[in-house]
Amino acid sequence: MEFHPDKCEILSITRKKHPVTYPYQLHGQHLKHCDYAKYLGINISKDMRLTGHIDTITAKANSKLGFVKRNININNRAVKAQAYKSLVRPVLEYSQAVWDPYTASDTQQLESVQRRAARFTMNRYRRTSTVLGPCWQN
Repeated sequence: MEFHPDKCEILSITRKKHPVTYPYQLHGQHLKHCDYAKYLGINISKDMRLTGHIDTITAKANSKLGFVKRNININNRAVKAQAYKSLVRPVLEYSQAVWDPYTASDTQQLESVQRRAARFTMNRYRRTSTVLGPCWQN
């Protein structure tokens, strides 16, 4: 198998303020350094922080939730919950064992998508109402 130098990048993982970088070459061409890389669907940054990955998946989940809201005009909670569980939740939970959020802001960002989906499913848009119901469990 041959590697194509234009498609290869270098990701140096470190939290040093002034990391030492070395010039790498492949087939006589210098490889470029990058700040993050996508590997098996997870965005890995050079300092191993997951904020960029969580930003990406919450944006994708919000987009899918908007699609569900626009296209499901039924007032049936079970149908709405099933649409959420099959279209939106897999985006939020993909490879969670690897990138499990450890900061409060990352957890809050993920839970905001789930709260928005619960309010849509239960038709409870007031901030004071609870959104957990029997069809939302699991």
